[in-house]
Amino acid sequence: MLFCTAILCLGLSAQEKHPNQPSQPSATQQRIPEEPVLPKDATSYVRDVIHHMLEVEKNDHSHWRYLAHREDEKSNVDKDVIETRDGELTRTLLIWGRPLTADERQQDEARMHKLVQDPDERAKRNKREKDDSDKGQEMFGAIPDAFIFQYDGRENGLVRLSFFPNPHYDPPTRELRVFRALTGKMWIDPVQRQLVRIEGKLFEDVTFGWGLLARLNKGGTFNVNLSEVGPGHWDMISLDVNMSGHAVLFKNIAVKQHQTQSEFRRVPDDLTMAQAYDMLEKGGAVSANNNKPSQARPKTNNR
Repeated sequence: MLFCTAILCLGLSAQEKHPNQPSQPSATQQRIPEEPVLPKDATSYVRDVIHHMLEVEKNDHSHWRYLAHREDEKSNVDKDVIETRDGELTRTLLIWGRPLTADERQQDEARMHKLVQDPDERAKRNKREKDDSDKGQEMFGAIPDAFIFQYDGRENGLVRLSFFPNPHYDPPTRELRVFRALTGKMWIDPVQRQLVRIEGKLFEDVTFGWGLLARLNKGGTFNVNLSEVGPGHWDMISLDVNMSGHAVLFKNIAVKQHQTQSEFRRVPDDLTMAQAYDMLEKGGAVSANNNKPSQARPKTNNR
């Protein structure tokens, strides 16, 4: 139910005055953007930031290539991901930290080829992705109504806030009911009006169908970090979820997930899936956890 909407870090670099250039302000004279005055009401401030982020995302039509690593109880996979105008195309690089066998590579190639060649398959996949995205945006947009925020100081140039459930909030969907048992902290870049980090913890059990359908146990946590991965474009760089509970008929469930995204590189906005397929075929086997230098490596959250 967690999702990434995106975006962090403002960097300023001073320019040296060259003797043969027209007079310009020195580094000490350059104006550093002033941090805006924060409104008294912290919840109103978060509402403004979230509205700004959703508007930025709606108007951002850029596409990116990046390396993704995801692990949970059942899988551990590294992928090379390319966004296109037709949706994402991914090539599996590693499974449980090892290269794919010949059979696994053949299956992965068949999956990629089917997406490229079959418009019906793409339509089904894109519908699933859109449904997930819409649900994530609904949850993100509900945050200012679902919680009460309080300023909690400054940290590395970021505004830190704490939050707890709004007792007057009536969640309209089952997913949003989780917010009634969630407390945590949020870090915001005050200049760019962007969320940098959010972490939360369930302070009580969350039940669905009076506990008969499902239950998430008290103590579950999540942590999401975002960063400016290219000029003006922010994305999630890490996600950690650690929750437990049970589902229908008391089957134990564990929601444990670790995910990272790195090595972002912008690709053409009009890139087709067939072109992305060619790029992935020429990309070679690279680990999403490698340390190869890249000009597009995401910035860290420590500033």
